[in-house]
Amino acid sequence: MASDKQQEFDYIVVGSGIGGCVVANRLSANPDTKVLLLEAGPRDDDADIHNVELTSLFAVWQKPQFDWGLSTVEEPGLDGRRMPIIQGKVAGGGSSVHGRIFIRGHRRDFDHWNYMGNANWSFNDLLPYFKKSEDYLGPASEFRGTGGPLPVMDLPADRQSAASQAFVAGVSDLGFQSNWDFNGPKQEGGAGFIQSSTTRDFKRASAFTAYIDPVQKQRPNLTVQYDSAATCLMLDGKRARGVEYRQNGSVRRARATRELIVSMGPLNTPKLLLLSGIGPADQLRNFGIPVVVDLRGVGENLQDHLNVRMCWASKIEQKIPMIICESSLFTFTRNGVPNASPDLQLFFGGFAFPGLGTEFNRGFALVPVVCRPQSVGRVWLRSTNPIEPLNIQTNYLTCEYDMSVLLAGIKLGREIVQSSAFKDMLGRELLPGPEIGTDEKELRKYIKDTCITDWHPSGTCKMGLDSIAVVDPQLRVYGIEGLRIVDASIMPSVVSGNLQATVYAIGEKGADLILQSRS
Repeated sequence: MASDKQQEFDYIVVGSGIGGCVVANRLSANPDTKVLLLEAGPRDDDADIHNVELTSLFAVWQKPQFDWGLSTVEEPGLDGRRMPIIQGKVAGGGSSVHGRIFIRGHRRDFDHWNYMGNANWSFNDLLPYFKKSEDYLGPASEFRGTGGPLPVMDLPADRQSAASQAFVAGVSDLGFQSNWDFNGPKQEGGAGFIQSSTTRDFKRASAFTAYIDPVQKQRPNLTVQYDSAATCLMLDGKRARGVEYRQNGSVRRARATRELIVSMGPLNTPKLLLLSGIGPADQLRNFGIPVVVDLRGVGENLQDHLNVRMCWASKIEQKIPMIICESSLFTFTRNGVPNASPDLQLFFGGFAFPGLGTEFNRGFALVPVVCRPQSVGRVWLRSTNPIEPLNIQTNYLTCEYDMSVLLAGIKLGREIVQSSAFKDMLGRELLPGPEIGTDEKELRKYIKDTCITDWHPSGTCKMGLDSIAVVDPQLRVYGIEGLRIVDASIMPSVVSGNLQATVYAIGEKGADLILQSRS
């Protein structure tokens, strides 16, 4: 075991997902600042991680070495079904295994965070951080950034499937706009092609490839350690002093003279806090863990996006997509909420799901998503063994409203594919299928039996001022000095849309907050 002196840094960042990579990059920009970045998984040297073809993405999902292997407990809203939730365990975290979809949350999501008392977290406050993170390869816009670490591109015209083009055009028959930019002035109201975190030479742009790879060799003050799973925080009273972790079968310790930043994600960050005595006192005592801070919100407020699959056979061959969602649409399923964020998102891709009796490139998929879920869950300890995952209960579909959104999404999806743009390619409906049709009872059963998660867990260490808040608006953990959280677990409520763009902004703002506290 290395001595504490050998393992002493100014900052320790636990987790090399989006938040961790951004913070490690920004803090280590000062050559006099020593930074340690710990990653529980291996290096990202598998070719399928970097290839943009959809077949490579599916291949990555079949490689357990890059996944935490998490699953929910029996879900009451799904008649006891357990839901697997893929979370990246590899350099880059989720950004190395997700679908590369780049959509910011709705501006009202962040304004709502601000309304809840989180000072300087409105959309206007976050826009500079969205812009700072990205190198947008499309047209210039006041809403977009250039020159940042993360390349973001529009879906090239020669990579668009005929079906995705039909989707974007076909929504106009129903009164929506076409060729919409979700990252522009307005998110809802139109269909557009997806922007993605993709390099100019068509490789995956992960947080690791964008923020760590380009600087690692030039910064001897930045240390990255792989296969290093944090097991508990080292606390001196109520001050974070470092972290204990397992690496290659050995227990190691590293000390932080300034701050410790936890960026392990919403399903692992609360586990590290709980194992370290930070969380609900009753839960900690049940496991014999000494209570350092009774913080009852640790593990509460779990939110996730749920979707249901629809699929049709295509009369014409489709191009194999370079991204799982080629085009999308945001809208509302109810009237009278003009000041709310959209509650329904439709994903669309020019491919057929496997196992449906048609070739991969002879179909197209449309996937309704509940993007403002009302069902809220939690995570809690299963044991004191740091290798054991937390118990995860999302409570999917325990709120009727979420079911109503998916029912409305199925109805809208069927209307879109009946538009004139699809007339030359629309084949038989494969999912839910004509045997289910429009019978609501059957559709509800289909949704319960087949719905899956977008793998967007969030909120388990929420930012706020209320009784279950875990971090303050500076992302400092309540009751502990020198400890911050910078990942999707700090979201007070999940944003409308895919999470990666928002977590980059959280990372950039979090890094600024840390640097400002030293000035």
